[in-house]
Amino acid sequence: MERSVVEVERLGDWMPVEELREAALKALGEGKDVTLNLKNVDHLDASALQILLTLGMEQKKCGRRLDLIHVSSHLRQWFDYSGAVDQFFMIAEKNDE
Repeated sequence: MERSVVEVERLGDWMPVEELREAALKALGEGKDVTLNLKNVDHLDASALQILLTLGMEQKKCGRRLDLIHVSSHLRQWFDYSGAVDQFFMIAEKNDE
């Protein structure tokens, strides 16, 4: 299956939620597995997490995947606390710390 790679830029240390929402909608429309590169993102707010959870759930319903790459240790911990890892998306083993 083809894969769509979404590069997320940042504003300061925060992920711009509108950019993430637009990228998620575009990725869903393409009908591909999605890889989200979080290399330049250190923090997410609850609305950004909700978008990731929704994207992951929609991908899963369609038999597709949402993978996160270059996840900081801070974000990884936050995702682990949310219970979202493995249920809604996967985190690549090779991460930038």
